Amino acid sequence: MLRELQVTKDKPANSMYKAGEETIMTGSPVVKDETNKTFKFVDAETAADIFFVDKERVPSGINCTRGDMSDYEADFTTLKENEFGKLIAYFVGERFAVDQFVKAGLEAGVRVAANTEGKLVKAGSGVASKYVFKSFYDDNGHELALIEVSDTAVANA
Repeated sequence: MLRELQVTKDKPANSMYKAGEETIMTGSPVVKDETNKTFKFVDAETAADIFFVDKERVPSGINCTRGDMSDYEADFTTLKENEFGKLIAYFVGERFAVDQFVKAGLEAGVRVAANTEGKLVKAGSGVASKYVFKSFYDDNGHELALIEVSDTAVANA
């Protein structure tokens, strides 16, 4: 899940790339693969050149008959391989929340980075990141990690 809390309205999002992994969840940090126009999980922990995945909320199959669906339905949060997604890059000062994170080591003020499984983790030593973990966010019973974008990429002490 990706929740945009304080962001620039009507910011363009790149939607010309397809999922390059078997399954990618919305809110996952990914990188673009320019050779085949896909996006994928990072090959090694990094906070450089990452985007966060979102998708249009379009129900499929039997879900088309349902009137009120949770934003957490699989139709809305799961991208399958070769499915188009929206890649969002956040600007300085923007705040967003994701459910794709590893809780270990997260405390207010630590820098986070993408791991090879498509999750945000506490950035390892030597990994400079502009993404700052602020707190956990309760989204109607779902725990999300609240992230703020800093103007300076630094490594955790």
